[in-house]
Amino acid sequence: MSTLLVRTDYSDDSAWQAAVDAVTAVHDSADDESFGALMQVVEAPELDGLTPEDLALLPRAGYLSLLAVADARTMIDHTIVFVDLSEHNEQVGRTFRAVPREVEPITVNLALANMDFFDFADAADPDGVFRGFAAPEPEA
Repeated sequence: MSTLLVRTDYSDDSAWQAAVDAVTAVHDSADDESFGALMQVVEAPELDGLTPEDLALLPRAGYLSLLAVADARTMIDHTIVFVDLSEHNEQVGRTFRAVPREVEPITVNLALANMDFFDFADAADPDGVFRGFAAPEPEA
């Protein structure tokens, strides 16, 4: 149930390691027990500078519905770009960013088909970053 984490920025190895550590860390969760996001790191310098859109267009040997990308911005703020590759909808290439503490819930819920990509993408803040679902409004 690991998700590919593709590195597309090779400008700073220590920033890269800090980003991987932040994304795979065990974050406290009031709802569930956390084990840390299971990410399969992909380091291929030939991918340096590619955008999520570029990656979505690359040929794949097998079926892949989701991709996580660590780009130049990731090296600064540790947000990860998620890219929808599912051919079962009409949103291939759709993206959103997520803060590190939300990476594990996203990857687990998508892998188990508890939720869909659009559930997270639609809940991202206006800046395109998913920081979690808003608490429901109390009933009056």
